Amino acid sequence: MGRRSVHSPEELRQLILDASQTIVERNGITGLSAREIARMIGYSPGTLYNIFENLDDVLLTLQVQLMGRTLEHMKRVPLGQDREKNVQALAHGYVDFALVNRRMWNLFLAHSLPPGTSVPVLLHDYTNSLIDILKDQLASIVPDASPDSLDAMARTLWAGLNGITAIAATEKGVYLTPATAQSFAKELTTNFIRGLRCQAAHH
Repeated sequence: MGRRSVHSPEELRQLILDASQTIVERNGITGLSAREIARMIGYSPGTLYNIFENLDDVLLTLQVQLMGRTLEHMKRVPLGQDREKNVQALAHGYVDFALVNRRMWNLFLAHSLPPGTSVPVLLHDYTNSLIDILKDQLASIVPDASPDSLDAMARTLWAGLNGITAIAATEKGVYLTPATAQSFAKELTTNFIRGLRCQAAHH
């Protein structure tokens, strides 16, 4: 394998990740193997294990990158002065990104962590940053909510959106499909905000 000296470890790491993403996008998680990755990048299968611990490490790294891209996408969602419309826009942007990247999005569902494996800190950090974006908008809708309550509200809404994207991305839903996912997301956010306002009015 004469190419071994061509790439630095960091370049080789990205080659492996790019090849893995291509494989997952084409064939799903079941199509991913060290041999297939090696075939695509022109190295021996053992090279992968010089860079990553195992395939789970590769898949977790892909998920970290995907969540990072999701966060950057959400930061670019245009927002105005109407907080409810902003929440709707963020929900729309989240669902849109998931469906455009549905093959990769399924990684969050299809990949289970082996016993003893920790979730990467960066994945938690990206997720918390996404939650903060929602919290910023919800804070004006329920100004009297405590920090803990506001955090729970944002995470609950995020979990609901993940449920919608999970079903839509697999394309197995009868009524909840890629074509209808946005209407479900709007229904969710509208009623969620209505509930928050009703709850706040009775306090």
